[in-house]
Amino acid sequence: MAATSSWAFRFSRNVLLWLVPCFLFWSVLTGFYNRFLTVSAQNLLHLGESPNVTQLLKEDLHYIGVSRSDFPPGKGVLYRIRVTDVHFHLYLLFALFLAVPDVPLKERLSALGWAWLVAVFFEITDLFLWVKFVYATQLGSWSAEHYSSFGQNFWGLGKHVFDLPLKLALPFALWMAFFYRRLPFFAQRSASS
Repeated sequence: MAATSSWAFRFSRNVLLWLVPCFLFWSVLTGFYNRFLTVSAQNLLHLGESPNVTQLLKEDLHYIGVSRSDFPPGKGVLYRIRVTDVHFHLYLLFALFLAVPDVPLKERLSALGWAWLVAVFFEITDLFLWVKFVYATQLGSWSAEHYSSFGQNFWGLGKHVFDLPLKLALPFALWMAFFYRRLPFFAQRSASS
């Protein structure tokens, strides 16, 4: 039990120590990463469109505008999405993976790389769901004309589930997936069986 509490204390301390550097790294990365997610989500949206009408337009460091080329030119941006909110959980993911005690840095970085890859696909999907949510529920009569009530509920629920509980749980779920066997509690159980 003492080993478990000592490990938990060191892990907690390490997370707190890593949070600020990870936040700074994430902040520097944000502009590039927002652009990458925007282009990727737009490409994913274009897979289901013919012709390609969705345009995700960079407005500033954090926001994109959702536009459609089949809308009247005077409409402009139909909705604004804060892309940074799609991936803010990354700095916690970085801190959790880097803070694990008694694991070599190379192994932690390797696990972090794989976890980040999973997170990238999650975030592209999240941004895709955001745009589909906008189309299905935020454009008034156009939404009602082009999406059934099932479609509106489907895209609305998908966006909310991805954007709230799953996004917040993702860093912890990935951390557990990669490191649960290294936790003292699980290591003691497997050694005793």
